[in-house]
Amino acid sequence: MPDDLRAQIEPLHEIVAAAGWNILMVDGVEADDVIGTLTHAASQQGVRCIVSTGDKDLTQLVNPHVLWVNTMSDEKLGEAGVEAKFGVRPDRIVDYLTLVGDTVDNVPGVTKCGPKTAVKWLAEYGTLDNLIAHAGEIKGVVGDNLRAALDWLPLGRKLVTVKCDVPLPMAYDQLAAPAQDTEKMRELLTRFGFKTWLRELDSGKSANSAPSPSQGEGWGGGNVRKDSTPTLTLP
Repeated sequence: MPDDLRAQIEPLHEIVAAAGWNILMVDGVEADDVIGTLTHAASQQGVRCIVSTGDKDLTQLVNPHVLWVNTMSDEKLGEAGVEAKFGVRPDRIVDYLTLVGDTVDNVPGVTKCGPKTAVKWLAEYGTLDNLIAHAGEIKGVVGDNLRAALDWLPLGRKLVTVKCDVPLPMAYDQLAAPAQDTEKMRELLTRFGFKTWLRELDSGKSANSAPSPSQGEGWGGGNVRKDSTPTLTLP
């Protein structure tokens, strides 16, 4: 990592902590797997979870209790939204990404297999495993490409799968958001020249407020009920 980039890590952590967010880092564990484990544990207990990211891989975590939110584009995807966007249900996202490839995870996928082909295959065969079992039935060049990738597909699937069972130093219910340290935030934002964030801070906008899923798609494809159900937000 370049020195000028490394030097930004600690100040960024200071700002995040002062803004009222927990920081959970686990040596040797990818951030996606930490998020996946927390989300799985919380959703199993009926806790609503907001996974805030632009990474499409994490749409595999979406279920009736989990909403995927891209705060950069304000896109919100529940189960119906994932299927509308990708053509497959959240529980088939791993199979879909294994076929089309994922440059972020260095997964090449099946040559010439685009989203339409992947959706068609999964609609016909249901799962990647069943598609592999019937690979001999796929005709044409794309069928040849599929058969050429058979040995590599299991590894590709492993690479795009978010782990949901990694050991963590604390449970999701120990991550109650700490209070925002406004003065510390102001000092840090002033020091590093974040003028827009300073204006937001001075206007009273909360830095640790969860993105609202009440506009656009919410859990189950509709708006979220404003009730006492606890919500875990994972940026």
